[in-house]
Amino acid sequence: MHSGPKPCSEWRSTGFQPAPQAATRAALQEPSRRSRGRNRAVRAIGAALCWLLATGLVLSGAEGAWGQVEFEKQLQDPDPRVRERAARALGDQGNPAYVPALGAIVQDRDEKVRMTVVRALIRLGSPASLPPLALAVRDGIPEIRYLALDGIINFYLPGYVETGFGGSFRSVTSRVETLFSDVDTLVVDPDVRVDDGVTRILRQGITGAPDMNTRARAARALGILRVKAAVPDLLEAAFSNQVDLIAEVLRAFQKIHDPSVGPRITFLLSYPQKNIQQAAATTLGLLRTESAIPDLRQTVENNDDIDVRVAALDALAFMPQNQTAPVFLKYLADREKRMRAAAALGLGRLKDAQYLGQLEQTRQRERDGGVRLALAFALTAQGRLEYLDEIVSSLSSRVRRGEARPYLIELARERPVREALYPQLYSRDPEIRQNLCLVLAASGDTVSISQLDNLLRDRDAAVAQEASRAIRILRSRGM
Repeated sequence: MHSGPKPCSEWRSTGFQPAPQAATRAALQEPSRRSRGRNRAVRAIGAALCWLLATGLVLSGAEGAWGQVEFEKQLQDPDPRVRERAARALGDQGNPAYVPALGAIVQDRDEKVRMTVVRALIRLGSPASLPPLALAVRDGIPEIRYLALDGIINFYLPGYVETGFGGSFRSVTSRVETLFSDVDTLVVDPDVRVDDGVTRILRQGITGAPDMNTRARAARALGILRVKAAVPDLLEAAFSNQVDLIAEVLRAFQKIHDPSVGPRITFLLSYPQKNIQQAAATTLGLLRTESAIPDLRQTVENNDDIDVRVAALDALAFMPQNQTAPVFLKYLADREKRMRAAAALGLGRLKDAQYLGQLEQTRQRERDGGVRLALAFALTAQGRLEYLDEIVSSLSSRVRRGEARPYLIELARERPVREALYPQLYSRDPEIRQNLCLVLAASGDTVSISQLDNLLRDRDAAVAQEASRAIRILRSRGM
């Protein structure tokens, strides 16, 4: 937003030239009262027009063409304050046609101008904004680099940056709902294709940026954008001694989901920092790195940090084997509820009928909601579809949705579960309908498309939007 309308007298420096003062005085020296009133009206109209031009409200038709040309001229003004105001004004218009003019000064000599230009490019959100934003990633000012990186993500994942010149730009990273599986809401859709130039700049940023914060943000961007081509660069960064960078690299691996990475990062289970050990365990589980099972078992039994132990048991639960079943049975009655939940998930994924009775008995005495939901998942995975409704109903809970949705995504990979979910698409609860669209987008098939088609006319706009997205993603897979 503009900081406020500027008096016409201040517009001399922006290229607007009022009439010479002598001519103005001569024009106003009329003898009659009616003429003086007429002149006052003219001045009022002129002042109003100046205010409208200053705030950018008169930018349609002939005035719009004049305003665009005028603001583009101001981008070349010697005064950096004028260039900054012009960049802000063009960003406020929301017209992608202004991107080339803004991109031409993304390397302006004044850092405030460059920052405003980057913000304007983010707001305009055009594919043409990507090359100048990529240039800004190499800016000498760290804050401009950070904003440019966030802006690139925002193009592919709209809403990542809260835009608005009236307040600060900020990313949503810290506000995203956490999920307890390999599904992360902060990631682009599978059918998104990232520009090659953007990929190249981000890959160079991991190892070539002048500060570690920029490198970590580049790694974060590559993960969110699922750039598999960047795996070699990310692996190189994983061997650095920078904790924040390694943490972002591990998150990126979780989203890119390249199983070949696992054996190369198992050593991080022994990293000095506990948060890296925890992230490494989680990553190894999501990548199903079976070669790491002995190290993960040792971590579960011997590590002195409960968060690391929980992550390691979770990892084992993602790739259960007969030899790890005793580990799950041991912790099914543990005092720590997260250990009980992980143990239940592991036994459920084994799909061995001999543990069905144990799971049912445990569920009868379990009081924690999160553990009960994990047990419902385990029993459903064992073929007891009567527990599916409990997981589906949890989609309407803000507390449990983050667990229920990934459980359903995993379960829906089986055709009987998908068939049991289709009637739930007509639930009275729009939250359930909307989240089931997300589930089927990840695990649906050709039949799912015909079921989702009925929701394209849903009375809830958010549901119809998610149904359309799910159909698009499924069709991108050739279904």
